[in-house]
Amino acid sequence: MKKYLVLFCLLYSSCAFAQFKLSGKINHYSGIEQLKINIPTVYGYHEQNSINIPVTKNGTFAITLAINGDKFGDLIFQANFHLLLLNPGKSLRVELNEGDKSIKVISGTASAENSLLQTVNVEEYPFVLQSEQFYLKSNLPEMQARIIKPYFATRDKKIAQVHQAAINPQNKKLVASELKYAAYNNIYELAELGGQNQANIDKLIAGIFSKADIKTDAAPAGPQYYTFINNYLIWKEKTTGAKPDKWASANKYLPDAVTEQIIYQYILRAVYGNDKIQAVALAKLYLKKFPSGNHKADIGKKLSKLK
Repeated sequence: MKKYLVLFCLLYSSCAFAQFKLSGKINHYSGIEQLKINIPTVYGYHEQNSINIPVTKNGTFAITLAINGDKFGDLIFQANFHLLLLNPGKSLRVELNEGDKSIKVISGTASAENSLLQTVNVEEYPFVLQSEQFYLKSNLPEMQARIIKPYFATRDKKIAQVHQAAINPQNKKLVASELKYAAYNNIYELAELGGQNQANIDKLIAGIFSKADIKTDAAPAGPQYYTFINNYLIWKEKTTGAKPDKWASANKYLPDAVTEQIIYQYILRAVYGNDKIQAVALAKLYLKKFPSGNHKADIGKKLSKLK
């Protein structure tokens, strides 16, 4: 194990980062609530990825963020999460209001795509999944008619709106991909319900996941896509009866580029949990499969800090 830890440390070198300038104002700022931005490395919320943003007494703030590519991040204020798209070399000015959930895009070279994000609301949780009447006692055809058809129609309308927007093609792919896979992830939450209608819910999810495209147009994609990939692997292991083994499952079902990202996430999860044995074991597998991998420098840096 020490051999692989030393090897990763030797491979560590500085990475090239570009900048994104975020600024704005919080109206009626009390000076109490904290402002921060959380930028997932791959997917999921981890406090380690949060950056505190200093706010002046009059509510203004400005920060320069180092990013190594297009990134989604949540601007967090008063427990409200506002999704932003951060492109290298761009800037954004926003306005928040203490006491409500609103955010307003004011200006900046990243204003078009971020105004669009607020409109299509990638992280919106659908009404049809908020009411138990839609899925706890419905049969499969009823759920398809009452949940999937209306929900996916709304999703597809949002995706069409993205493709018609005046933003660059790569940002269109990123936002459209997040909308597409966010819907799959929301539906997958039904798998955790259990109860007397679980068989129909499992069939509903199987019908969607068995036809889902695991290759996205946006590469690397955003956190909703990789959350879906994680859910997809769990679903595959459950439906095939395979022993839970994300490395084996990723190698079996995913393209190599996606496997690299998802295993990197699992290494990060082990690091954040201070599980050195798991982190080093996964790092060993990562290096064997991806000897020139995109993340070996960062993995080496993180492993070197584990106790």
